[in-house]
Amino acid sequence: MKGSAIKNASSFFLICALCFLVFPVASSAAQTGYVTGRVMFHAKPMPGATVTAYSDPVQLFKQPSAPPVTSGPDGRFKMKLPRGSFYLAAMEKLTGSNKNPDARPAAAWRPAPGDLYAFYGGNPVIIDPLKAAKITINLMVKPKDQEPTACKEKGKGGIEGTVTLDGKPLDGVTIYIYLDSDSSFRGLGYYMSPPTGVDGRFKMRMNEGTYYLVARKRMNREVTGPLSVGDYYGYLDINPLVVHKGKVLHVEFPVMMKVEKAAPGGQGFTVVSGTIKDKNGKPLKGMYACLYKKDTMTNRPAIVSGKTGADGVFRLEVPFSGKYYLGARSVLGKPVDNGQYWGRYDGNPDHSVVIVAGKTVGGLDITADVVGGK
Repeated sequence: MKGSAIKNASSFFLICALCFLVFPVASSAAQTGYVTGRVMFHAKPMPGATVTAYSDPVQLFKQPSAPPVTSGPDGRFKMKLPRGSFYLAAMEKLTGSNKNPDARPAAAWRPAPGDLYAFYGGNPVIIDPLKAAKITINLMVKPKDQEPTACKEKGKGGIEGTVTLDGKPLDGVTIYIYLDSDSSFRGLGYYMSPPTGVDGRFKMRMNEGTYYLVARKRMNREVTGPLSVGDYYGYLDINPLVVHKGKVLHVEFPVMMKVEKAAPGGQGFTVVSGTIKDKNGKPLKGMYACLYKKDTMTNRPAIVSGKTGADGVFRLEVPFSGKYYLGARSVLGKPVDNGQYWGRYDGNPDHSVVIVAGKTVGGLDITADVVGGK
């Protein structure tokens, strides 16, 4: 009996020792995942394109955060990355002779006029070891650089330009200005330009500062909400732009059409959904669901849904994990006023929702009422 106990104890300690040897390796392996996809240009596969990943858009088209990969003959690529979120871009160098991505100096990562490039429109991409992200990156031609001119408005600088699709002006495009990348360039941002006209032109006067520009054209004419197939999107490769007093920066702003429906996780967001109702439980049409980073919920929302339909259902796409505060309103861009609908999520006392990347949150009901009464 005594010998049997010693034998059992020895077996127990041996198993424990093996666990210590095995589990760290398994844990380490679980910290990496893959993003797979295809690089396209004018709806055709683009072989030989360099796909790069960055931990922050500030580093975009500078030295990548991980070893780059090259698309194959069918335009397909596969990249191994650590768990987390990354901004993906692609480039096909058509100018110069340095085609070896591993031999490029840091400055050579930025596309030159005439090169093909793309900032993936669904950035950031969430890397989940249990599920590969699947994306499509559509390239466009880098336009010529333009020289700044003098700004005639005292104490101001500016940004002017033309939004183009395949080199031709595109109307109905709104330029969104962001002060940083904290929102992953979602939501209303710091400022929105009026939609471009038939000449594709936009013009903005602003104070000195550093700004990120994103272009969007939603075919449903809304200013918020996720982009749908057939909408247009653009991100300047020279972001962020630094505006100085007395100078106007001139840019051509190329955009591309959204043509893919990415697999879950491939667009770098987690879906949060629910229904906005009035105090009698009737679904409200034309409402916006808003996620805020501060519990006061008086600042600009970090993420805004598109307008609800007759069923009152909203859908938010959240790029990062974290604690957010959920509300609903009928009018954007100005303080809540009498006659407008306003409400907060009451599932938690502080109106909060905790988001974990990759875990969909649904069934969140928000009750909204008219401010000031009817």
